[in-house]
Order: sequence, then structure tokens, then C-alpha cells
Amino acid sequence: MGRAVPDLEIVRSAFGCGDALARTIADLARSSAHQRGAQLWPLGDRDETTLLTQGQAQEVAYGREGAMLVLLPLGPGDFYGNLAGAGDGDAQVEANSDGAGAHFGSGTVVRLMESYSCVAVAITRHLSLRLITMRRRMVEAAMLSATGRVAAELLRRAGRDPDRVIRPMPVFAELAITVQSTRETVSRTVSQWEKRGLVLRIEGGLQIVAPHRLEELVY
Repeated sequence: MGRAVPDLEIVRSAFGCGDALARTIADLARSSAHQRGAQLWPLGDRDETTLLTQGQAQEVAYGREGAMLVLLPLGPGDFYGNLAGAGDGDAQVEANSDGAGAHFGSGTVVRLMESYSCVAVAITRHLSLRLITMRRRMVEAAMLSATGRVAAELLRRAGRDPDRVIRPMPVFAELAITVQSTRETVSRTVSQWEKRGLVLRIEGGLQIVAPHRLEELVY
């Protein structure tokens, strides 16, 4: 059997490059699959940068007494690990679903940034987006009610789909951790929105029917 090759469309989009360079970059990667619940990073002494090519994951931090804070949600096209020569030793990445990643060895992404301006721009944009997302989540945690945080998170996830459908169906216990609330609060809130026609359970997911109404609940 040949070596697994990452999805070239994901590689092309993540690195901001054309087909030829995407194939070159894909050949530099080691691909692997993982299961839901797996710790994806850090892993021993591996000094890697990973591009998530399938599935969903999250970057989290744990307190001394086991309290968990979700720092950043991750999906296909997002990076984690030792990105651009720096990694956060206080955080770790966990898989929210079965998935796969393309792993690049120590210094590979930095060398690509030095050699190709399109890659440097793409990685810079990715890092900027990380900062914006984390800042937004900090503001939401400090200033929004639990209902507002749930609304903001569902709108964020639905925004990735043209039909505003979140797939797979959000697991309320995981959603509660993400928005720093309880499973009971999240379940009750979503049930109320279903009764009011704001959201709709469909096969395999949750559809945002009235996004403007949810936006009003955020603030």
C-alpha cells in the first residue's frame, strides 16, 4: 500500500497555493487518522505542525482542579501544534470526532514560509484569525449571558454551511463546556428555541432557521 496523501483541496486552501505547490507540500506530510476523544497534541517529544484535514477538534487548557477552558475550536483547514516555530505548552488539542491530520516535521512550515510568499501570507492570516477568535471568545465569556454564549456559538458553527446546518448534531455536554455553562442549561435553551421555531433538528444535524433572531439574543 502507498503512503496516505492529504486532501489536496484542504492543503491548497490552508497554504494559499496552487495545485503544483499543494502536491509538493502534501508530499512533505505524514498523514494519520484519529478517533474521537484522542489527545492530538502534544504527543511526547514530537515537534510537529499538523493540518487538520478531517473532523473537528478543540484546543483546551486545564486548571489544577480539572476545570477545562476551550480556547479554540478547530476544523478542516486549521493548524495546531508547533506552528511557525512556537507552540503553547499550557494547552492541548483533543478530537471532538473521528478525523485525520497531515503532520509536518520540525521547521517544515517555517521553511515553506521562507521559500513561498503565498504560504507566508496564508500562515500569517491563520495566526491572525486565531487571535481574533480567541479574543472574541474571551469577550463573550466575560460579557454575555449563558443564553447569549449558546446563541453565539451556534451561529458561529452554522456560519460554515450555506444552509446554516450544523453537522454533526452538537453534543450538548461538549457544547456546554465550550460556552462555559452546564448541559442542562444548553439542553433547555435549545429546546426552547426549537419550540419557538428558531432552530430545527434535521437528519444528522441542527439547522438555524432564524439567524437574525439568534443574533438578537447574543446582545
